[in-house]
Amino acid sequence: MSAHSTVSLGITPLEESQSQSAVQRVLSRASGVIEAIRDENEITRAETARAESLYDGQYNVADLEDTPPDGTFWGWVAAACVCSINTFSWGVNSAFGVYLNYYLEADVFPGATKRQFATVGGLSLGISFMFCQFGNVLAKRYPLKLVMGAGCAVVFLSFWLASIAKNVVQLMMFQGLLMAVGFVLVAGPSVVILPSWFLHKRSVAAGIGYSGAGLSGLIFSRSSSAIITRTGSQVWALRMMGLVCGAMLAVSIALVRPRRPFNSKNTSVWRETRRLFDWHVIKALPVQYVCAWSFVYNFAYTIMLFSYSSFCTSIGLSSDQGAIVMTVLNVAQLVGRPLLGYVSDALGRCNTTIICSLLLALLTGVFWVFVTTYAEMIVFAFLSGLLLGVNWVNFTPLTADIVGSGEDLMPAISYVSMVSGLPYVVAEVVALEMVNDSRANPYFWCQIFVVITCAVSGLLLLPYREWKIKRMLVARAKTAEHSDTRATRYTLLLGGGWYAFWLRMLYPVKA
Repeated sequence: MSAHSTVSLGITPLEESQSQSAVQRVLSRASGVIEAIRDENEITRAETARAESLYDGQYNVADLEDTPPDGTFWGWVAAACVCSINTFSWGVNSAFGVYLNYYLEADVFPGATKRQFATVGGLSLGISFMFCQFGNVLAKRYPLKLVMGAGCAVVFLSFWLASIAKNVVQLMMFQGLLMAVGFVLVAGPSVVILPSWFLHKRSVAAGIGYSGAGLSGLIFSRSSSAIITRTGSQVWALRMMGLVCGAMLAVSIALVRPRRPFNSKNTSVWRETRRLFDWHVIKALPVQYVCAWSFVYNFAYTIMLFSYSSFCTSIGLSSDQGAIVMTVLNVAQLVGRPLLGYVSDALGRCNTTIICSLLLALLTGVFWVFVTTYAEMIVFAFLSGLLLGVNWVNFTPLTADIVGSGEDLMPAISYVSMVSGLPYVVAEVVALEMVNDSRANPYFWCQIFVVITCAVSGLLLLPYREWKIKRMLVARAKTAEHSDTRATRYTLLLGGGWYAFWLRMLYPVKA
């Protein structure tokens, strides 16, 4: 533009110069912003590449994007609170063996069958485990502590109503179904709290959290038995448990804190319920492997947890001695579950779970089948208790290792718990049907069933191990600088066919 044309437009040369300077400044600033964006993107790419270079296949790659801190003060407080929540919710089932033995021996509700009494404990544990993720659904929409607080109130109410039940149907409704609803609301949301706080120490944290079952049995087995013996009734034993559980759950709910916010007003209960059935997550083969292992193992777990007290009576021991055996079992679980968590993180969760399942089968077959004295039963209860809780310690970490600790964890846990919760409902009924009072050892076939289910469950987890080792090898082959020998080994292990499959399944490495 010429000076003449500029003047004709009413723009002086000075104003034109100032305008050009302003444009240059804007362009300069824009260029700076663009360079800053490019630089930030480059940093992001570098951080992603660095994270991926550190990925070894042990966990889901999504956990590298939002890596759990493996503790912190509130993380360990959460572990302690989850332990307390489990102690005074799901954990009370550890003492149900005492009530079951009393119901069977004292004929509390005339005309009731042993199958109906067994169903009471199965309903409270099984239904709550199967539908625990619906507590998470409510917590996604409404305040977490409001949902858990409602569960606390329902748990207290269920114990109180069970204490005044007039027949076995009412007992099933109150100590079974209503209590299960309370457990869903108060304990369900706690299932996904710990994986968000822990990664490398995930099994240790789970062991601490689920050691509450052993602590609950330690608290309530002897105390319930003593109250029943003193009063000649289960009424005040149930009320005592209701009062203690209600108070302790209230304290735990007040202190627990999730790492990520739970609830959102931008969702709905229906939307969150639909997300529980994410077919993309459910159809994954590793999720099916965990589900199959948990389903079969839970038969053995339930039978051993509920049958020890009545087994003691069947071999001539007193109900008080049976209660002591249950106390020993729960002391072992209290010690064993954190120990199993530590060993799982050290040796591999899958390795530890398979070994414990097979060891429990062996221990049952060579020890429990031949138990005839009080001292032998005490020893067996302690040894089996150390291993028994491996399902509670590792079912969540094994699942989280597949899908990560993000949004996919809820549908995966929901599917596994819904399918593998069914044995909790029916296992003790099946066990009592196998009891044959005409034999010298009435529980013989029940014990053989435990041997079979423990052994089969351990073997069912071997394909999961093959899958996980393959993922680890693929990650290491991509990222690690390796010698020709290592490269040849990876080529062999990652090959196709059954030979490579069996090599990976049995490859001696942490998994």
